[in-house]
Amino acid sequence: MIPMLRLKFPQLLAVAALSTLGYQSTSAAMFEDNDARRQINVLTESVKNSQRAIFDLTNSFERSVQENAKLRGRIEELERTVDDQKHNLKIYYSELNDRIKLLEPVGIEIEGVKGKAQPAEKELYDLALIEFKDGNAVKAEGMLTQFINAYPNSPYWPVAQYWLSVSKYASKDYKGSIAAGNALIKGFPEHPRVPQTLLNIANCLFESNQKAEGRKTLELLIKSFPESKSADTARLALSKIK
Repeated sequence: MIPMLRLKFPQLLAVAALSTLGYQSTSAAMFEDNDARRQINVLTESVKNSQRAIFDLTNSFERSVQENAKLRGRIEELERTVDDQKHNLKIYYSELNDRIKLLEPVGIEIEGVKGKAQPAEKELYDLALIEFKDGNAVKAEGMLTQFINAYPNSPYWPVAQYWLSVSKYASKDYKGSIAAGNALIKGFPEHPRVPQTLLNIANCLFESNQKAEGRKTLELLIKSFPESKSADTARLALSKIK
């Protein structure tokens, strides 16, 4: 301190000024260093935030890709399901149309009688004849009666009526056989089964001990259908009765 007292006043001012400048320079450097660190910290945090944002976006994008893949898979599955359903519906409606066609009446002609018949009625008629041919006359009667009542306008009706008369004769229901035969003759007097029906009625009358009525029926048969085979049988029967 003593040596400094020896300095002149101007020199002291110079020394003080230099000291002040040195302090200011050091303070400024320290301030700039702290500011730089703060800026670095801000930038570092900003980079971290950006990295986190990029990471989140990347994860979100990957999830979106996965979800889109799942959605595409689901859409493709639904499209296949729709295609399968369309295919199945086409098959169903095709089969349904075929079944409807099987149920639709078709135009036919049975022993001179024209009309429309459903497949179901032909099936019932055929089954009844099978039963009769197998010797099940009573069962055949039931099926033929069912047919006649169910299909009164069927072209099979006259022949069904004829076979009902024959079935009843086979089961010795002569009264029922005559009634069934007369129903055929009344409804279809020109039907080709009428001669056979008259012959069957005559047999029923003879079996019932109504010989006079039986003879008249045979004579009516010969007169009405002289060229038929049934008329030949009737002539032979009359010759034996005499």
